[in-house]
Amino acid sequence: MSTVSPYKFKDYKIRCKLSWYDNSNKSIPVKLFTYQLTQYTPSVYAEIAIIIQSEKVTDFKVIENLEIKDRKIELWFEDELYYTPLKKSCFPGPFKFCVVSYTMTNINLTHAELNDENYTDAKMIILQCIDSVFYKMTLNEKFASFGKVNTSSVVEKLVSNNGGKIKKLVNSDYAYTWLQTAMTDYNMIRSILPYSRSSSGNLMYNFFMFNEECYFTPINEGKIQPVALYIDNQKNAPAIVKDDSFKYLIEQYGSSDNLYCAGRGFDDFKQTKPTKMNKQSYDKNNKGNKQHKGIGTKYINTALEDKTLQEIYISNIRHRIYTFSRMLSLTVSAYPDITPIDCIEIYNETDGKTKIYDGIFYVASVKYIYGESHSRPFAPMMHLVLCSETDIAGMENPEGSAI
Repeated sequence: MSTVSPYKFKDYKIRCKLSWYDNSNKSIPVKLFTYQLTQYTPSVYAEIAIIIQSEKVTDFKVIENLEIKDRKIELWFEDELYYTPLKKSCFPGPFKFCVVSYTMTNINLTHAELNDENYTDAKMIILQCIDSVFYKMTLNEKFASFGKVNTSSVVEKLVSNNGGKIKKLVNSDYAYTWLQTAMTDYNMIRSILPYSRSSSGNLMYNFFMFNEECYFTPINEGKIQPVALYIDNQKNAPAIVKDDSFKYLIEQYGSSDNLYCAGRGFDDFKQTKPTKMNKQSYDKNNKGNKQHKGIGTKYINTALEDKTLQEIYISNIRHRIYTFSRMLSLTVSAYPDITPIDCIEIYNETDGKTKIYDGIFYVASVKYIYGESHSRPFAPMMHLVLCSETDIAGMENPEGSAI
């Protein structure tokens, strides 16, 4: 396994400002910054550890008089977040959040911890944060008619209504008369995700808010060139976990010949089959056994009787189940700016020989952990949960028969 250097970032400091806290126009030092994005949560989730003077605690506690959506925090890296292996400047901020809750403890700062601050009696405050636009989208149940439009138009309108911007939106391909009935804006978006399909036929749409910007796209339409990670089984084995717990579901619902969608109405009893799966995340060189038994007919009910939407719905369910065929969990050095719409390519070796984890994976979850500098109290890390349609033996055709 090749390495570049113990520290993969230039030295930095992390600073922040709180919307309700006047620190004489000075920014506040950040001791720890972590944030997480996943395919299955609609917002970034962050934890930020800051230090303030004990005498300013009363000023900080003004936060308790504010609504959550008004507890704004901005955080950034100084002078920059520079990734040395690729000689690349990464997004340095500002990262934008609102504070949901916090905890406060006493600390004794050492001279090494003072940095450029001139106080020793201080409080450590841990802030739990989410995206403020997402939070607004969860507040009120609403009624609305969007007319006959595709799902991406609904998402774009709801995000805009809540003050958010579009970062990446892939247009969906089928128009329907969408109604929002006693649902929050977020629940409305969540309800249409299974009915979303891109014009190129890609399914498995993902929605999340990050830095007050919207991502609405199939999970395989991120970076064209995947990030490459090298894993040595002998050195990294304790950090790697595989999970075969979804094998039963895949075998039960994996066959397109034995899986159907049916409406709940009394006037349409036609059965709708899922569409054929495309190869997406897995390595084309993997060969081996097929994925499922294809035994027994399964029916999935949907609230909508529109035949095209039923086909999209059942195909999304089937494709989603397949992405859990192969899972990895590992902690490695941070590689900035990865999101759940990107791909990770794993090069897995032992003594120079390729092993079973080799291949391309979706990012089910990414969690970044940054200390106050590039090396203190640790080098930046990230925890990844990766998934793929490929089972542990590898396969060429997901439409196959029993293993």
